[in-house]
Amino acid sequence: MISNADLQAARKQIPEPSVKPEKTESVVQENAGTAEVDEDSQAATKRDLQGLTSDVAVLRDQLTRQLDSNIANTARSLTIGGTLQNRYTAVTSTNQPTSPNGFTVNAAILSFSGALKKDYEEGRNLTYALSLISTAATNTFQPYDAYLQYAIFPSLDIEKPNFNITFGQQAIPFGLEPQVGEDKKPAAVYAIFAGANGWNLAQRDLGVQLKGDLFPFVDLAYTYRVPLIQYQLGIFNGSNWNTAETNKSKDVVGRIVLNAPVDYNSDFRGLSIGSSFYSGEKDLAQSNGTLITGGSGKGTRNRYGADIAYVASPFGFTAEYAVGDDDRVISGTTIANAVKSTIKSKAYTATLFYEWGEQFLNQVRNQSRLDDWWPKTYQPFIRYDYFDPDTSVANNESSVLTYGFNFFFAQTTKLQLNYNVSNLKNTNVKQSQFIAQFQFGF
Repeated sequence: MISNADLQAARKQIPEPSVKPEKTESVVQENAGTAEVDEDSQAATKRDLQGLTSDVAVLRDQLTRQLDSNIANTARSLTIGGTLQNRYTAVTSTNQPTSPNGFTVNAAILSFSGALKKDYEEGRNLTYALSLISTAATNTFQPYDAYLQYAIFPSLDIEKPNFNITFGQQAIPFGLEPQVGEDKKPAAVYAIFAGANGWNLAQRDLGVQLKGDLFPFVDLAYTYRVPLIQYQLGIFNGSNWNTAETNKSKDVVGRIVLNAPVDYNSDFRGLSIGSSFYSGEKDLAQSNGTLITGGSGKGTRNRYGADIAYVASPFGFTAEYAVGDDDRVISGTTIANAVKSTIKSKAYTATLFYEWGEQFLNQVRNQSRLDDWWPKTYQPFIRYDYFDPDTSVANNESSVLTYGFNFFFAQTTKLQLNYNVSNLKNTNVKQSQFIAQFQFGF
């Protein structure tokens, strides 16, 4: 692709044109009253045309050499992006040795996206997304997002509904926080239920998903579009990202969101209410985690959630509540003699934030619904997070109170300061954690 700087440099190398007009329009007008203009004297000669052709050929050769030698090129449209998180962590805890403190590259994400088929008449585009991620735990790049998406409905008219089908490795459509990207979530770490210590919903999975919206409201004065209803429905392996299927069953995940259909200047802009479900089966396991099914997928794994969000300025909040049912084996070593019980779990999290300063958009009043997630310069927040993996067991829950402050240098570049106070009753550990993370995207 050619940047603006490349075009400016190419223009400077264009030779002066061989054909120069003998008389300008102003000169002709000045002489109109004193002499008759001879139109034949202004006609280009054959030699002049040959000189112009030569100039165009020189320019074409210069641009071709510049493209071949200095500019990355692809036969398809391509957008390259990325996110990098440099983090410092300091932990103090009771009833266990102090965890090591230090600097890490918490995550590095490199993303590629573009169009495989561009439909200029109706917008039924076939697009792709590929991202690679390396974390402090893996220290190697792995596929993160890897999917194709096709717009089933025409998408050029913003006043009409959207409907897409997505195939490949992608985010699971459950809840609010598990789907919010790194550039938009306020805290440096996910809520417990969304992370690896909970239900691990923030990871990707392999499958196919239908998503779209209905009854969009458009404020043409600000090019602001918000649908009354957003929906997602997907079928996934349920075996987590970059992992082959381990049983014969498939997991069904769905989500619906109601948004306030208001214009850009309304006080209710950014208000939404959502509900999600996850219904699937998993390999049955004993209490120690040993699988006994041999890949038949006979254990229930269900999740139900509700959330509300008000993403606005200067005050805003998000809140989620979810419950889960998981089968486990009480006794037995095979499917035939297995005696099962159901573990019930629950989780909730709430975040309250305040913001002030400038918003880093070229045109603040020409933005979409997602741009509301990018706050202004300064954003202090407080979050309470709770997760109980087994409600039948007393003193088994975990809770984290986070005091945070985000300083935005640009739209996707921020310094995050988090102070987490954790109470892990299942291990009788109280822990304080300070995280300073600098995240930037391009």
